[in-house]
Amino acid sequence: MADGAARTWKRRSMMSFAEDADPRFSEKSEEAKVSKEIDSGKKRPRIAFTGEEWGFGYQATDAFLRRAREDGTVSDAGLAAVNARTEREFEAASANSRFDYRFADTMPLRTKEQSLMAVKQLSADFAVVPFYHPYTGYDFEALRAMASQFTLLGVDQVEATDNMCLAVHESQLYDLIQSSHPGTGFSALQRRLRKDWGLIDSESGNSPGADYANETPRAGLPIDMSDQKLIRDRIDVVFAGPEAARRCKSKLDGLRAIGVEVHETAQMVEPHRELAKLARSTLNTGRQTNTMFDPISGETRFYSTLGAESQNGKLFGMILPYEVAMRSSDYVIIDHNIDDAPPTKTRFMVVENNPDQTLFEDKYRTTDAKTSYWVKRMQSISSPTGSFGQGFLQMFGYVAGTVAVALVALGAFGLLTATPLSINAPASMSWLSSLTATTALIAGGLTAIAAWVLLSVQSTGERGVRVLMRFLRSGDAASLGDVENYLRNYGVRHSIVRFDEDSERSGPAAVVLDVEFDPQDFAFGPFAMFSRRLRGSVINGAMKKAFQRWKNRGVTVLAAMPFEPGKGQLPRHKPRRWWAEAVSAWFADAAETWFIRLSRIIAFYVLPAALIVMILLKLMNG
Repeated sequence: MADGAARTWKRRSMMSFAEDADPRFSEKSEEAKVSKEIDSGKKRPRIAFTGEEWGFGYQATDAFLRRAREDGTVSDAGLAAVNARTEREFEAASANSRFDYRFADTMPLRTKEQSLMAVKQLSADFAVVPFYHPYTGYDFEALRAMASQFTLLGVDQVEATDNMCLAVHESQLYDLIQSSHPGTGFSALQRRLRKDWGLIDSESGNSPGADYANETPRAGLPIDMSDQKLIRDRIDVVFAGPEAARRCKSKLDGLRAIGVEVHETAQMVEPHRELAKLARSTLNTGRQTNTMFDPISGETRFYSTLGAESQNGKLFGMILPYEVAMRSSDYVIIDHNIDDAPPTKTRFMVVENNPDQTLFEDKYRTTDAKTSYWVKRMQSISSPTGSFGQGFLQMFGYVAGTVAVALVALGAFGLLTATPLSINAPASMSWLSSLTATTALIAGGLTAIAAWVLLSVQSTGERGVRVLMRFLRSGDAASLGDVENYLRNYGVRHSIVRFDEDSERSGPAAVVLDVEFDPQDFAFGPFAMFSRRLRGSVINGAMKKAFQRWKNRGVTVLAAMPFEPGKGQLPRHKPRRWWAEAVSAWFADAAETWFIRLSRIIAFYVLPAALIVMILLKLMNG
């Protein structure tokens, strides 16, 4: 069948009328579940998301849950790595492994602000909100709502989209079917048997215990491809929203060319419900329906009589998200893929209660303390299980530090005994001369340097980290040029987002700095000191630039989310290294500058002077 069913089924049970509920919309209660289904001590995560039950928000939530089931947990943005004490209501903020992600309670039909406030008020554990669309850019409403809260933090990101399809409302279609001429293709449609979501329809994909996240046949009018073409040729008007009009432009232009009216609806119009109301308002009011119920067999029979006036009515087509139309029995899908090209995916952010101690703990007031705090958290995000190589080298660093302290102490004692001071060395230290003491001091200093290098080693991360930071700007700190210049020098992908328009000269709007750190940006060691950055890792320098003393309290981290290597979203910047790109850039600039200067000198000074000299020589020589 066109909607995916292998065959049609008819009820065979006397109690089948009680089995007509769609099990996807009514999950089993906790008492009905087997004790092994839910892990002991784990709760069902509550997830609030925007949009329809089966719209883009549902797709993002489904992708988030699939990843959480595979990993067994969700990133805590490195909160557990800093060993910071939190308030009582946030004690379990980072224990995301306490949830059983196989069974989730979803909370759809919310705005972005309502989804975030549900997490803030502890009525939801996670909120899934969009923050970047490849066509319209950043979602300013979501970013502003997050910036206005105190403990909300984005901990993960997912991509989601949906295909567009062309569908008609079933009530309008049945008006046309029942008033059509007997024997025509339309009249044959009413003889099709409808599928059910009953318990006996296991072979049609409607098993009650199945995973309903997969695509299953809809319980609507069964049609095949020839029926789809028949109905499509009967469509008179097509309604499309702004997103559908952009993504399906070529096919809509083709419908216009054959005489179909195409109406573009406003963004505020919700296509699933509003267009269904419009379709129902055009139904024939002269229909007479008689219902007969047999209390013995439990069967219900409907008898409908209808005149032929509805053949003059218009059939409305609606471009809807495929998942919405497929899971609704009120719509019949005519074209399951009407997109011009594969749709681009919207980025969604998973938000939870995750406090930032640097905003209220006095010990993080300095730039170095706040930088160290967030670098530790992002290292934990990039390498959740830690690094064996980094720990091994740091162990050698502690050993080297101990040896350095011993050598320095020994050398200092030897030098003191060699001075005119009245310090008598014991007989066991008679071998310690001034030369030996000096050598011990030098060796101790070199060992201390080696210990410092080994203790400063940072391994390359396993994943990249995307960070969104909100900067409050004022007259004293209105520019982020130093941070941008640093990121551009090291080729770190970044983007600047401004919340609002600047309010006069003294009131610049807040901005969000979106940065994607690759795994190699976390590396630091003896080789990276000379090939990448001399003083610490790239991410350490970037966070220190962002948390400078004069703008420390005006910087808030909105999100710290992992991403897989090679799957960054922002455009890559070319690095500017002092031993490569800087040299070539200097030569290019010098050549361009001297060309401009020399061309002017030659054109305005040398050539006129040569012409004058030549004229004078001619005159002097007669």
